[in-house]
Amino acid sequence: TLVKARGLEPGTLNIRFGFNPLGAIATTGESPKPWPDIAANFAKYITKLAGQGFVGPFACADGRPIHAAGGSEAQELAFALACAVAYLRALEAHGVPLDDARKSIFFRLAADQDQFLTTAKFRAIRKLWSRIEDACGLAPKPTFVSAETAWRMMTKRDPHGNIVRGTIAALAAAIAGADSITVLPYSAALGLPDAHARRIARNTQTILIEESNLYRVTDPAAGSGAIETLTDALCAKAWSLFQEIEREGGVAEALVKGSIQSAVAKIRDEREKNIAKRKDT
Repeated sequence: TLVKARGLEPGTLNIRFGFNPLGAIATTGESPKPWPDIAANFAKYITKLAGQGFVGPFACADGRPIHAAGGSEAQELAFALACAVAYLRALEAHGVPLDDARKSIFFRLAADQDQFLTTAKFRAIRKLWSRIEDACGLAPKPTFVSAETAWRMMTKRDPHGNIVRGTIAALAAAIAGADSITVLPYSAALGLPDAHARRIARNTQTILIEESNLYRVTDPAAGSGAIETLTDALCAKAWSLFQEIEREGGVAEALVKGSIQSAVAKIRDEREKNIAKRKDT
């Protein structure tokens, strides 16, 4: 109603609605209803918006909860992929054609200061999703992938160091072809960021674009033996983890059983031990 009142056509607007019930369940550890009921409402809302003329994408397969909890890059990819497949099934089960259903889904991943691993991760999600499309009998099409600089890399001590971390993360995601990037303000770990922190966050991408000319090359990592090998290795590991989730009945069932949480906690414990011994930063 508000859109039409302003004389705007829904089909001309660039809006990603970001419905992500499975991500909310993973983050909070709670589910208000069984997944079949949530899936029905999820499909209903998206169908209603599409009927009003919005083009989406509507549903977000978000790997950030896994990354923020200390999980590995492969676990983050597997979770995002499993969520996307669950959303695809929910939409198809409620009458949405498969081609329209896949257009309704986009991905969001965390980008951190491990530049090469971040670049490989964002390249890997496109390869993994194209495999899902192929398995569904669909010709792969470009999917929208958004990035947000990682919460878990933010430090409270000497927060200005987070400016460098955010810049490296944004660079890595951009090189990998992320369609949109959000940079967290450097003081976010201390609370509500001030005007300076917000300005630096906004301008990070502009500086990278204007001074590094990142937009001039479509895929600058293509052909790099190290990046290609790392991308393929991540794809293989993530696909294996995705298959484990599917064998448990899908991501919703795996969250109920706690198997995803247990696997992430194991990696987190290993990270904390390595940090305590200064093997990892």
